[in-house]
Amino acid sequence: MTGVRIYLVVGLFSAVLLYFCYHALAGEQGLARWAELQAQEISLRKELATLETERDQLLVNLTRLRDSTLDLDYVEELARTKLSYSRADELIIAVR
Repeated sequence: MTGVRIYLVVGLFSAVLLYFCYHALAGEQGLARWAELQAQEISLRKELATLETERDQLLVNLTRLRDSTLDLDYVEELARTKLSYSRADELIIAVR
């Protein structure tokens, strides 16, 4: 009886230990999920840095277009690139 009881306790303890080890490694909050979240965090931080750089550039462009700090060269550059503006004395050559 005692031998069977010891095997039963050891078996039960092993089953519980395996259960917790499995969930620690592969469970919803386990190491595998933690690694995924770390990779996602790195990706999101890179995206945030890109968006912050883009925002800063937009703020610089906005400052250049305000009445108090209007940059006429920048306005002309925008008109030429975005609106295909050209002066009457300029010749436009289309290259394909």
